Amino acid sequence: MFIKQQKQPDGSLILFPQLEHKYSLIWMHGLGDSANGFLSMFQKYSIVKPETKILLLQAPNRRVTINNGHFSSSWFDIKVLEPDIEKNQELDYFKTTVSIEEIEQSKMMINQYLNEEVVKVQAKNVFIGGFSQGCCMALEVGLSYSQTLGGIIGLSGDLFPTTQLQQIQDKTPLLIIHGKDDQVVPCDFLSRSLERLKIPNRVNYEHIILQNLGHEVNQQVVQLMIQFLKKYQI
Repeated sequence: MFIKQQKQPDGSLILFPQLEHKYSLIWMHGLGDSANGFLSMFQKYSIVKPETKILLLQAPNRRVTINNGHFSSSWFDIKVLEPDIEKNQELDYFKTTVSIEEIEQSKMMINQYLNEEVVKVQAKNVFIGGFSQGCCMALEVGLSYSQTLGGIIGLSGDLFPTTQLQQIQDKTPLLIIHGKDDQVVPCDFLSRSLERLKIPNRVNYEHIILQNLGHEVNQQVVQLMIQFLKKYQI
């Protein structure tokens, strides 16, 4: 249980560490969820060391095309329900499936939080992760950041073909977990998008596909997160 929580003006939720602040974890929820969506998970399980500050970020409220234009918490608009796996790595096609402008807006907001934590505890002690849309943004922000981070965790999401991969992030530990039975972001779709990450210089990279897992976070996923953070929170 975290000693103190603080809600930010934008709806994000900060969980302050139980011991002296040494690490930070920035976490992003999926489409239609909120900063509170993962609160119980971090409270129930000892996922991070007690010296860790957790920032549960809140996506803006926006119109979402695949939800008939209704407003929803969303890191970016999704315009196509089932994009073409073969074509989605083509930049011109990809730009018709999502809002590039909203991705950039969300990236600026996340980077602001990230930069503040880097100043406080150094980049090597800052971790970033998320689920679904939040995973997409974690990969976008983390892999394009100018300093080597402590680690990046991506659950049930995707790597944008527009993400500008920075060579310095080849050394950043990276954990990607996906469900074999995911019907929202199919495994084949994800495997195609991750091809760009398979380079000899990328070390400490795990891409785990779990059988009988859909678009969700179960206890097996939590345990893998715990193992990853225990290894790299040093």
